Amino acid sequence: MYLGWYDDNPKHTPADKIAGAIAAYVLRYGVAPTVVLVNEAELTQVAGVEVRVDAYTRRNNVLVGMVAP
Repeated sequence: MYLGWYDDNPKHTPADKIAGAIAAYVLRYGVAPTVVLVNEAELTQVAGVEVRVDAYTRRNNVLVGMVAP
């Protein structure tokens, strides 16, 4: 299951947006996500999660979720 997160604040870096999405996911589901889907223009490294590019994810949108091992 993925949680969608939208942040169009130009002052936030892609890493800030991902951190906000992860915090919302943990607050809602009580566990840390394992994967983050972003637009290719916002690809960055974040410790503790795998950040992947998804062709269907629009800019300023972050999808966070769990992937089975």
